[in-house]
Amino acid sequence: MPAPIKAVLFDCDGVLVNSEPISLSTLVDVLAHFGASLSGEEVARLFTGRSSAAPIQYIFDQTGRDVNAEFKPYFYDKLFARYESELRKIDGIDGVLTALKTRDIPFCISSSSSVQRLETTMRLTGLGPWFKGRIYSADFVKNGKPAPDLFLYAAQDMGFAPENCLVVEDSVAGAQAAIAAGMTCWGFVGGGHYDGSRDSARQRLIDAGAHQVFTTMADMKTAISV
Repeated sequence: MPAPIKAVLFDCDGVLVNSEPISLSTLVDVLAHFGASLSGEEVARLFTGRSSAAPIQYIFDQTGRDVNAEFKPYFYDKLFARYESELRKIDGIDGVLTALKTRDIPFCISSSSSVQRLETTMRLTGLGPWFKGRIYSADFVKNGKPAPDLFLYAAQDMGFAPENCLVVEDSVAGAQAAIAAGMTCWGFVGGGHYDGSRDSARQRLIDAGAHQVFTTMADMKTAISV
């Protein structure tokens, strides 16, 4: 019998906010700027759910150029300008968070994004009050997703055993990290980056170990409320 769920760990981009279409298309432009061009499809396949360390390493591998110091400032300058007018919450996420609060189930953010990006996201979407003091970034650990480090760090800090944690993820890397951490994983494919490819995205998450996959937050709210 599965262990009872006592805490929920949410990825941010593509789960709480519909940011992936913005960030992936921005990343296409940024990679081209640094001489490591990829198509939008290739960028989505290689970097969805990964921290900025992944494209920085890719640029180095392709060009021999170390852009560690300049990548984030350049990327964030372009990304946050778009966030100001384009960033939106995922439809129905407030209902899911309300359902968890009603059931007294603690929840947090465990995201590959940096602290700076998460703070900007929380401010622009108004989600910040839901997660005050419970925002965990890839900045906190040595190894980002698909390594389990971030989820294990968040669970330990919140005081819960991995087997009692549920992870909500939209990416293969995130699902792999959740399973490696010994946690239950629910996949979510309702983000705009999966428009036109939800069936294949669902299958990829299942193949990565997700126990269930949801298309809408309304369906996830129903599952939580059972």
